[in-house]
Amino acid sequence: MAAAVVLVSVVLSGCDSEGNPFLMSLAPFYLAADVEADSRLAGSWRDKDGEVAFEFEPVGEKGKESEYKVSVKEIGADKELPGEFEVHLVRLGGFRFLDIYAKSGKEGNEFYRAHFIRAHTLARVDIQQDSIQMAFFSAAWLTAKIKEKSVEAPHTRADDALILTGKTEELQELAFCHANDDEAFAGSLLLQRQLAEEEER
Repeated sequence: MAAAVVLVSVVLSGCDSEGNPFLMSLAPFYLAADVEADSRLAGSWRDKDGEVAFEFEPVGEKGKESEYKVSVKEIGADKELPGEFEVHLVRLGGFRFLDIYAKSGKEGNEFYRAHFIRAHTLARVDIQQDSIQMAFFSAAWLTAKIKEKSVEAPHTRADDALILTGKTEELQELAFCHANDDEAFAGSLLLQRQLAEEEER
């Protein structure tokens, strides 16, 4: 299953997805000074198998966008499952990341929505004119490192999901120190830009 399909499933069900592959955090991975804009992000994107569609919409003054509203849809013969996210493009040293924050669940009553846990996930990103390569911070990797006591990170667990509880500065240090590790940033996803005529098909 594509990483983005899992991402949509996680946001719709809160963070109670057993074996959630995404490392989640209660605090954001960015401070205001770390946020960047990149005009190439805006538009429609799909994975190579056509299973998942991303729509990036800039929020803020043109050229100085501080946030992106992102709609993610799982595309199938009999369903189209949407998920909505607030996304920030973040630079830490020579690396760029997407901080992905799920908007509140729309389904269910008020009591249900009150139990929806909003959390940040992080993806290392390489943005080109016609492609976006994402690799998601891995919960399985960090779980293994914590067990072997080679990495320390304040955390808790909710329904078997690993959730970071540290401050933003601690999260940034963790991400930056392991940004070059493809085991730490797994779940690679390649998105390709969709032209207007391709979207209509």
